[in-house]
Amino acid sequence: MRKDNYILNIIDQIRGVLSKNNYRENRYNRDIAWLEERKSIYDDNIIRIAIMGITSSGKSTLVNALLGEKILPMAIRPSSSIIITASKGLKRQAVIYFKDSGPKILETENLNEDAIAEYADESRNPGNTLNVTQIDIKTPYFMLDEKIHIIDSPGLDAWNLENHEKLTLEILLPTIDICIFVTTVKANSDATNAEKIKIVSEKDKQIILVQNMIDSIEEKIGRNGIVEEDKVTILKKYKKRAERLLMEITDDKEISEVIQISALNGLLGIVDKDKERYDNSNFEMFINAIENCAENTIPKLNGRRAESLIEKINSIISTDQEIIKGNNLGEIEDLIKVSNKELDNLANKFETAQNEIAEKIKEIENITSNIIKEISSVSSENIEDYLDIVDRINNKNLYIESDILSTVKRCEKDKRRIYDSLNLDIRSSYVLPSIESKNIEIKHKYEERTVLFKKEGVLNKGKRLLSNIFDKDWGYKEVGYDERIIDKDETIKRAQKICSENKNKYISILKEWSNQYTKAIDTFYEEVSRRTEEFEEKKEQNIELYDIGEVTKDLIGIKDKLSNLRVDVKNEVAITSDNYEKNISYSISRLHYNFYMLSNKILEKNYLLVGKYINKKCEEKPNSMGLKLFWTWDIDSCRDFISRMYGIDLDFEECELIKREGLYSFEDIAIIYESGKGTLKFYEKLKQIKDITYSMFIIFNGIQIGNSKKQILESRNLNYFFKENSNLSMNLVIDSCREFINANNIEELLIEVKNLKDKVISRFSSIRTEYILINSKNPIYNMALIESQEIHEFLISDYKVIKEKLIENPLSRGVEEQETIEKILSYFLNTSKEEGV
Repeated sequence: MRKDNYILNIIDQIRGVLSKNNYRENRYNRDIAWLEERKSIYDDNIIRIAIMGITSSGKSTLVNALLGEKILPMAIRPSSSIIITASKGLKRQAVIYFKDSGPKILETENLNEDAIAEYADESRNPGNTLNVTQIDIKTPYFMLDEKIHIIDSPGLDAWNLENHEKLTLEILLPTIDICIFVTTVKANSDATNAEKIKIVSEKDKQIILVQNMIDSIEEKIGRNGIVEEDKVTILKKYKKRAERLLMEITDDKEISEVIQISALNGLLGIVDKDKERYDNSNFEMFINAIENCAENTIPKLNGRRAESLIEKINSIISTDQEIIKGNNLGEIEDLIKVSNKELDNLANKFETAQNEIAEKIKEIENITSNIIKEISSVSSENIEDYLDIVDRINNKNLYIESDILSTVKRCEKDKRRIYDSLNLDIRSSYVLPSIESKNIEIKHKYEERTVLFKKEGVLNKGKRLLSNIFDKDWGYKEVGYDERIIDKDETIKRAQKICSENKNKYISILKEWSNQYTKAIDTFYEEVSRRTEEFEEKKEQNIELYDIGEVTKDLIGIKDKLSNLRVDVKNEVAITSDNYEKNISYSISRLHYNFYMLSNKILEKNYLLVGKYINKKCEEKPNSMGLKLFWTWDIDSCRDFISRMYGIDLDFEECELIKREGLYSFEDIAIIYESGKGTLKFYEKLKQIKDITYSMFIIFNGIQIGNSKKQILESRNLNYFFKENSNLSMNLVIDSCREFINANNIEELLIEVKNLKDKVISRFSSIRTEYILINSKNPIYNMALIESQEIHEFLISDYKVIKEKLIENPLSRGVEEQETIEKILSYFLNTSKEEGV
C-alpha cells in the first residue's frame, strides 16, 4: 500500500517553524512534543478494518483465509466477545492480553487453532472466565499489506439487533476506517442487516458487504432435469438484492460494494495450494477490493488529520495573541476548549449513571423473589400455564438490560464529544462491553400416571354402572403412562441461578466499563492541566513580538495548505467482476445427455419415495388427515423442498402470491411465509387453520443456525400456532447445509439442530416431533437421517447395517456422499438415547 507523506511533511514544516531558534524551541516545546507524538501515530499509517457480521456467517473462516492459515476456531457456535486483531508480522505470533495480569505469547508450534480456542471460544472460555481483553495475531502469511489491521468483532446477533449489539457498533465504529460486513448469500434477514448497515453508514464508514458461502448455492433443477436457473443466475439475483438493500440505506452508493466469495474454499485453496479452488472462491478479488478501499481511505484520513493539525495551529496562534493582549486564562477558558467545570460535570454525570445502573442491578433481586412467588402460587402441573410467567420475567430482564445499555450509550456519547473538543485521537481507544443475559426456562419432569379405558362387553357395562357403589375401577382397564409436568423446584432453582449469574455479569460489566471510563476522564483532566500549564509557561516567558509574528505568519500559510485537504472525499470502491459472471457453454453428446436425464430421474424417483414414506408415517398418527404445512422464511428453498419431496411445482406467480399474502393453501398443502408482511387477512387465515391436524415442516437456514433458532423460537406467529396445539407433528428441515457437507462437519450442525428441537419441545410440550431432514438435491442424506431416527437406541450394529445398505445405493457413489453418510450415522452412534434426535 502506498505511503502518503504529505501530512508527515506538513508536520515537519510546522515543527521547523516552531524550532527555528532557541527562543522558539523553548517557548513551543510542548507543542513540538505533541507534533512528534502525532507524527509517530501518522507514520504508522495503519488502516483499521473491522469485520462485522451475523453469527455463523463465516467470519472466523474469512479471517483465517486472510491470515493464510487456520488459526481461529471455526465452529458454528458463537465465539466469545473478545476482540481479535490480525496483521502481517515477521513471525507467527499471538499475544493474549488479560484484564488482571500480564500478556501471554504463543509462537511457532504453540500457535494453533486449539491454543487460540482456549481463550477465544465460548465453549472453552465460557463467559470469558479467563478475563481475556484482546488477542493480537501476526503472521508472515497474512494476505494484506502490513499497514492494514483486521479487527474481528464479536458476532452480531443474526435475527434481532439486540441492545448489546447496538452498543458494540456505537463504541467500535468511531475507532475504525472501513467496515467489512459479512453475511451469507442466502441470508433472509434483510431488515436486520439493513439496521446494522445503516448504523455503519451513519458513521460515514466505507462498507464492503460480503456475501459469503457462494459454494452453498445449487442450480435450480425443474421437472425432467431441466436447469431452470444455473448458479450464475442465482448468484446474480442475490447480489442485486443486496445492492438494492445498500442503495436504500446509504445516501452515497459509492461508499459500498457487494462481493460474493467462498471464504472456506479460499482458505482451503491457500492451505492445500489448490489454485483452481482458490480462483473459484473469488477471494483474490475480495483482497483487491480491501486494498483499493484502504488506498481510497488515505485521503479521508489525511482530511481528518489535517483538521486536527489546523486545530493545533489555531490553538498556538490564539494562545500567543491572548498573552500579548495581557489576558488571563480564566477570562478565555474557550482557549482550553474544555473547562475543569465541564469535566467535573462529566464526572458527576458518570457517577449518576453508575448509581442508576447499580439500582437497575438491584431490581434483579426483586425479579428473583417475584419468580418464586408466582411459580409457587400456580397450582397447575401443566407446563403451558407457566410460560407466560417466565416470558414476563425474561422481558423484565430485557428491560433492565436495555436501560443499562441506554445509560452507557449516553455516557459514551458525552465522552466522544470531549475527545473531539480536546483534539485527542479516539481511534486507538475501543472497549466492547458484552452484556447479553441468559433467559429463564421451564424445567420439567415425568410422573407415572394411569388412565382408565372402558372394557368391552355387556358385563363390564353393568360393572361400570355399579362402580360408584363398589369399586370405581369396575368395568375399566387401567393403563399406565408417563406424563410430562412442571418441575417447580428445579424451575425455581434454575431461575435463582440465572438471575444470580445475570446480576454478577452486570456487576462485572459495570466495573470494567467504569474503569475504562475513569481512565478517559483522567486523560481529559491531564490534557486540560497540560494546556493550562502550557499557557502559564508561555505567559511567564519574554514576548518576542517579531518571532511570534513570524510564527503566526508561517503557520497561517501552512494552515491554508491544510485547508485544501478539508474536502469531502468520495470513497470509490474499485469495481470488480466476479469469476462466475462468464457464462460458458459446452456441447455434450446425446449419450451423456441421456445419462444426465436418467440421473435426474433416479433422484426424483427416490425423493418421491422419501416423501411418500414420511406421508405414510404421518398418516398413522391419531386424527391424521394427511395435510402438510410448510413454514418458511425463504420461498425458493420451500419451493425446492416441496418439489423434491412431493413432486409439486410452484410457478412464479404462485411464489409471488405467497410473498404478498404470507399464507397460501391448495389441495392438502398450506404454505406460510414468515418474512411476508403480516396483514389482517393473513392473521385471519392463520386463525382458521390453527386447529387443523397438520404434518408440519419448518424449513430454515442451516448455515446461520443462530439466526434460525431466533427466527423459530421468537416468531410470534409460530408461538401462536404452537401454543396449546396438539394437532401438529413437527419436522425440522435444514436448508443451506452445503457448507457443512463441503467442510465434512455435518455432525456439528446436527448437534445445533438437536438443541433447537429440545428448546421447541421444552417450550411447547404438546407438539409431537418427527424427523430432522435436509433440503439437499441428493435424497440419500434424508434416507440416512430417517433410518437413524427410527431406531430407538442406535447401536454399533445398526451403524454397520445402515451404512452398508446406504453405501450400496447408487446415490452414494461419490466420496462426498459416503463421508457425509458416515458423519450422519456417527452422530447418532455417539448420541445416547436421551440426548439423541
